[in-house]
Amino acid sequence: MSEHQHTAVPRSAEEPDAVTGTAPAAGSPGPSRRRAVGIVGAAAVGAVTLSACGGGGEKTDGAASPSGPTSPTDVAAAADVPVGSGISVDTDGVQAVVAQPTEGTFTAYSPVCPHQGCSVNPAKKQFVCPCHSSVFDLATGDVTGGPASTGLTPYPVKVEKGRVIVG
Repeated sequence: MSEHQHTAVPRSAEEPDAVTGTAPAAGSPGPSRRRAVGIVGAAAVGAVTLSACGGGGEKTDGAASPSGPTSPTDVAAAADVPVGSGISVDTDGVQAVVAQPTEGTFTAYSPVCPHQGCSVNPAKKQFVCPCHSSVFDLATGDVTGGPASTGLTPYPVKVEKGRVIVG
């Protein structure tokens, strides 16, 4: 068979077209080879796109993560961290989310969501991942809503002379 010859893909007259949803006219040979390949290609792209979202599995690909503290780093004024909420910081190579769940109590965590590696954001009394909506407790870093199944990585934190020190 030459490269320009096509064979018909047999299908019943009642079977609807996968793309248009309409049944072929009686005696129609079905989709062309080019159309059939296009349909298969589109399905493959859709499958790859869905798998990129992650099936709920934890991040294990070794993707780059924000720097954790290697030494104590002054990241913010304690007064800049609202009670019952938190802030994102990126100071001297240290990236973290810092919270004050109750007055005078401070916490700090890696901002990396353990699900797929997106950076979480403070939102009222929790941290929320904008990519897949995982939710984490301000006080403990524990996951309170999936798809993440583990909490945020804690960082040491203290307040000295009105400054939040992480690391």
